[in-house]
Amino acid sequence: MKKFFYLIASIALLMGAISCSNDDEPKPERGDGVFIVNTPMVNHIVNINNGEILGMSAVYNKLTLDTVNHQASVELAYNDGKGNKTVKLNGITATPKRLGFYNLTASANTELKDFKGYVDFNEGAIRYSYTTADGIRVISTIVDVFFLKTKNTITYDDTTKTTVMDNIMYQFTLDPPSNTATVKVMAIVHAKDLKYFINLTALNVPVSVTRNGYTFAGEDLKTIGTYITSTDSLGSRTSTTDKYPFKTFNAVVDLENDSIIANFMMGSSATVYATGRTYPNYSAY
Repeated sequence: MKKFFYLIASIALLMGAISCSNDDEPKPERGDGVFIVNTPMVNHIVNINNGEILGMSAVYNKLTLDTVNHQASVELAYNDGKGNKTVKLNGITATPKRLGFYNLTASANTELKDFKGYVDFNEGAIRYSYTTADGIRVISTIVDVFFLKTKNTITYDDTTKTTVMDNIMYQFTLDPPSNTATVKVMAIVHAKDLKYFINLTALNVPVSVTRNGYTFAGEDLKTIGTYITSTDSLGSRTSTTDKYPFKTFNAVVDLENDSIIANFMMGSSATVYATGRTYPNYSAY
């Protein structure tokens, strides 16, 4: 299932190719298969020498991707706790794994170890992970950290049968300056109240940076829910409600393994437990 809410932005970002690049940089000609993007991303940074968590920060990372010759190069920005730095890496292999998806791998060099990443044109997603020569571990994602392949169990406070759902979508839109995120839970059912939510959205959810990723947690978080209703006269349509806050919410995101464990109350009568990964088939990465 596509991350449809991001698709228009992804087309502008990735297929538009040059919108964030400098005007004096060479522009790829239509059909030559070269894309240059200067992408807004969020770095998760840890000093593995002493275990210090250096936090998350907003950066721009530049990617040049040749989809014909399956080669790429990157210019990566990061902060090592002492100041801002940029490292360039050429000779990256861009291996197509499915339509619109490229794995990025590179041999170790003097500046970066264990570099890998991916570009996903379908979902408008880019990710890089690497360790610098002086022990700074960086995982760089787009602003929207999302999970498409999930298993979910929803229990209720009465005799309503437990709901088991696959592939509920979770998205966390990071805001590094405030250490908060917008949380969206999409394509989820509340069986007791006979509602199918297109999305439930909570703003300004507190974020804690952990060694391996992020924790999103809060209580009595206000939400706006968009759900589908159906009547004999009007057919199916959408309605909104603020009656389903996250009474409690806790989601642990492990960036190193691209996994999520979430536990939250949807309104006052439904409890959700979820586990999952970013993609339905992530073995390619």
